[in-house]
Amino acid sequence: PFAGRPMEARDAPAVLAVARGLPKWFTAEGLEDIRRDLGSHEGFVAVRGDRTLGFATSYPLDREVAELSWIGVAEEEHGHGIGTALVAAIAEAARRRGHRFLEVSTVADDVEYAPYAETRRFYRARGFADHRVDSKFYGQGDDRYDRLLLRLPL
Repeated sequence: PFAGRPMEARDAPAVLAVARGLPKWFTAEGLEDIRRDLGSHEGFVAVRGDRTLGFATSYPLDREVAELSWIGVAEEEHGHGIGTALVAAIAEAARRRGHRFLEVSTVADDVEYAPYAETRRFYRARGFADHRVDSKFYGQGDDRYDRLLLRLPL
């Protein structure tokens, strides 16, 4: 069992520790982006006792759309409903603020990397639908790849 609660400033070190434990998904640049965003994005953490198991953050893109900006669950805790509960908490908070959609971005299907295939399956299984692909959005130079935006109606 685990409990979920709104994220507080004091949770930042534990959230970053969870993210650092997920190198398949978060690069050094991504970790720095998470650290920066924790100061301005709302979020939730999943905890068991004094251990943080996962986190999710969001912010409003506009009046209709909130973005699920970051989500991570300790890899050994995958498959236990933590990510699902975090997405539900973020979605409910966005719905209460009057947003009509929750949007999330990840690498597109044409990127053959198993951890991100798992990520896309996770979002789609929770009701997110493909919304748009932005060509060559991520990366630099010849190492650019497509971004997939998915949306969940609230």
